[in-house]
Amino acid sequence: MQEKQEQYEEYIKIEEPEQEESGQERIWQEEFDERQKRRREKIASSRRKSKRRILIVILIAFVLLATMCGRDIIRLKAENTELKKQQVALEKKRDELKEELKNTGESEYIREQARKQLKLLNPGEILFTFDDDE
Repeated sequence: MQEKQEQYEEYIKIEEPEQEESGQERIWQEEFDERQKRRREKIASSRRKSKRRILIVILIAFVLLATMCGRDIIRLKAENTELKKQQVALEKKRDELKEELKNTGESEYIREQARKQLKLLNPGEILFTFDDDE
């Protein structure tokens, strides 16, 4: 029995340092795990922040692009409206000139234009001019 007691004491002596080491190792392992967990959380947080920043930059770029395009569209529509008005006026003028061109060969038209543009008179006529101010 004494032999068993001695074996037990040797076992305890041998096991105790191992238990202390394993206890210390366990503490180190827990600290290491805790550091690893904090590191992973920090990396995950950093990734989330990066994703948010990228999303914000994309949204700002989209808003700026939409604003610029919107202003261009409004400006182009106004310009288009003005050009259509000019087109209508020019088409009207073209029609008037076509009508006038048809009449150029007629003697009555020639006489009328000679009176208006050249201020020519028929024999016996007198030309009266008035100031536009009165």
